[in-house]
Amino acid sequence: MKAITRIAKRVFKLFFRDKSAIFFTLLASIILLTIYLLFLNRAFFSEKQMAMMPDLIYFQNAWLMAGLAVVTAFSASFTALAQMPVDRNSKAFDDFQVAPVRRSQIVAGYILGSTFTAFVMSLATIAFTYVYLLIQKTPLPSVQHTLLIVVSVLLTTLVSSGLAFLFASGRNSVRSYGSVSSLMLTLIGFFAGAYIPFGTLGNSVRAFMSWLPFSHMASLARKFYLADVIKGMTIPSQFDMADFRITFGVDLEMLGKTVSPWLSVGFILLWAIVFFGIGLFRIRKEQD
Repeated sequence: MKAITRIAKRVFKLFFRDKSAIFFTLLASIILLTIYLLFLNRAFFSEKQMAMMPDLIYFQNAWLMAGLAVVTAFSASFTALAQMPVDRNSKAFDDFQVAPVRRSQIVAGYILGSTFTAFVMSLATIAFTYVYLLIQKTPLPSVQHTLLIVVSVLLTTLVSSGLAFLFASGRNSVRSYGSVSSLMLTLIGFFAGAYIPFGTLGNSVRAFMSWLPFSHMASLARKFYLADVIKGMTIPSQFDMADFRITFGVDLEMLGKTVSPWLSVGFILLWAIVFFGIGLFRIRKEQD
């Protein structure tokens, strides 16, 4: 256990010593926030609707912050676990194995370190989103919903670390891992509905995305960020509340039925197991 903790601490410390790693972790969220402020803050509802129904402005703000928290968790996981291909290419990974430490302990250390790093960055992002909501005079989630947001973000970091580990487990160069990370973060932002609401997509695309973990993670975060805002709010006449929640990815549908939060949790954990399992298989196959 000491070996796992030592490697995890090393991953954590190296991440926060590298200012560029922190910057690039936050870059995706900065881009998302900039796109929203410049282009999307009037794209979902008309100015007339928002003037008549000010709750829509609060809804948009909280909706964006939920997407921001999810995107940051993925970005932090991929950036933190970049230390693994760095060490493998510099032979530091092989040097660890000279010591009386099992390969599984080394791998566990990287996973634990990246997951904890992503979780800490996600907590910092949650704090930022709350400051933003306060500045925008948007109602903050209750204490209970805040705790549920933290839990949902923890689940997100597990899946994101699993996916990052899947790509880091091969004999990739640092450059190829970085390229894959950039591509995946772009796709994840789309699949999580962080850029555009699910309701603007075609039925077949929405059905496909509902089987991926990213939409479930974003849905959980939105449920808790928006729970106090959406309660009793007035919505545009073209929606009923059920359609409104599904259109904006607060609720998800699978096979024509609304997905419960517990089913989303189970689905997320299942995907995390799949990602970690494939990564471990690749590591073991390479060792053989």
